[in-house]
Amino acid sequence: MQNVNINQRETIASYYPQDSFIHDANLNAMARATVMHGLRILSGPDGEGTFKIAKCHHNIAEGAVSRDAPLLYSVRADDNNWFDKSQADADKAIHLKDHPVDVSTLYQDFIDRVIKTARNTHFQTAIGRNEPRLRGFHGG
Repeated sequence: MQNVNINQRETIASYYPQDSFIHDANLNAMARATVMHGLRILSGPDGEGTFKIAKCHHNIAEGAVSRDAPLLYSVRADDNNWFDKSQADADKAIHLKDHPVDVSTLYQDFIDRVIKTARNTHFQTAIGRNEPRLRGFHGG
C-alpha cells in the first residue's frame, strides 16, 4: 500500500512505473489469462489529495470486484490489440501496427483513469461499534 496524490502524478508514476504497466498489461492481454493485474484504490483523496493505492491481482473466477475498493486493470479491452498475446516481456510487448499507439500515451491514460476513479469513487466509512451494518443475522 502506498500513499499517492491526485495533484502530483509523479507519485503514482513512481509507485507504478511504465515498465510495470507494460508488464501487467501484457499479462492481462494473454488469451488464457485467469488473473488480471493492476492497481486497487483503497481510499478516496483527503483534503490535500492524498489517497492509498496498492498493486494487486484479481482472479477472474472470483466474480465482481468490490465497489468499495475499485481495481483498475493495466489495459482496457480496446487496448489489447497493442500487446503481445503470449509474451510477458516488456521489451516485446508492443506490436507494430499500421497505426501504432505510443505506449506512453496508454500509460498516461491509465494514470488519468486512476486519478479520475479516486476522485469519483464513494468509499464507505469504517465500521465501528454499534454500526447498523453489524446488526442482525449474518448467516451461519
